[in-house]
Amino acid sequence: MLAVVSDRIYPRYAIAAVGCVVVRDGRILLVKRGYPPRAGFWSVPGGAIEAGEDIAGAAVRELEEETGVRARPIGIIDVYNAITKDESGRVQYHYVILDVLFDQSSIQGEVRPGGDAINVAWIPLEEVLSRDDVTTTTKVLVKKLMEKKNCLVPI
Repeated sequence: MLAVVSDRIYPRYAIAAVGCVVVRDGRILLVKRGYPPRAGFWSVPGGAIEAGEDIAGAAVRELEEETGVRARPIGIIDVYNAITKDESGRVQYHYVILDVLFDQSSIQGEVRPGGDAINVAWIPLEEVLSRDDVTTTTKVLVKKLMEKKNCLVPI
């Protein structure tokens, strides 16, 4: 019997993904990742955009799957490459992530972990920057949010 190998590990091409940025009362909604890459670390919820899915739809789906929260996406605030290499230097994971900001006045639902998230929490923005268990990319995003260095691109 053949083992199923994920096309996300050692991909031929970068994978398009969304990050879901939900901020309310000086806190950001983060999930603790259950699977690689960055298993055990806190990051914004998100995941791969499915074939035929638009950016806003992917963000809404991923937010609800991983956190139980529903909200209205208002635009893209950041784009970055998340590249992880193995010990030999081969690209093990490569995502191009579009961070989507959600309207805080539209937040609904009970916060609960789901999908590949093993925990979910509202964490103060300042605390995110000082923690050792938050992904570097999440810290960079939060720093930009605090310094208001993000540019909103409507979707």
